[in-house]
Amino acid sequence: MKTLAIYSRKGGSGKSTVSIHLAVVASAVQRVILVDADPQATTSAWGIERSNNQSLVTPLVARCDPGSIAEVLDSARAAGFELAVVDCPPHATAGTMELLKAADHIVIPVQASMPDLAASQRSVAMARAADKPFSFVVNRASPRAPEVEQALSTLATAGPVTPITLGDRRAFARALVDGHAVTEFAPRSSKAVIEVQAYWDWLKAHMKEQAAWPVV
Repeated sequence: MKTLAIYSRKGGSGKSTVSIHLAVVASAVQRVILVDADPQATTSAWGIERSNNQSLVTPLVARCDPGSIAEVLDSARAAGFELAVVDCPPHATAGTMELLKAADHIVIPVQASMPDLAASQRSVAMARAADKPFSFVVNRASPRAPEVEQALSTLATAGPVTPITLGDRRAFARALVDGHAVTEFAPRSSKAVIEVQAYWDWLKAHMKEQAAWPVV
């Protein structure tokens, strides 16, 4: 089993939304556990809503104290899960380093704003301290906003950044209300669905290039 940590030192980066959508799109082809290690428990709340729909059984959502991540991942591995997506706390709280060290790759969501770009430097410092590969994704991007291109250029000086941006779209929030992801909620031709799938495809290819893990 391989582990993907979604981490940002900046609250409001859309970390939980990215975690949920990556877990759902990946679960189409492999067994995925979505681990909520964020005290805000946004992902867990989504999982509770999802459990009310018997047709939506994947991914499995598990609540986790950051200091217990090793035990949770060991149990998931023993149960035959192939991928763990971990929604990390937004701050360097107790146990955060354990979460990052347990990951095979760290995704850092960043909004195209000065505070988010500044906070991304602290996120990178944590990823490097954990000695783990990482990449950026610009999230909640405004269409055709010059700040988005500026953010992509700035982030590229600090590490790998996907050219796929996730837009600031109502479909993302609407899907989460009743425990869905946009890939289950919106038409396949919608921009939100296309962005999520394209981002997952890019992330898989990037990690394969890094030999981080063989991703199906």
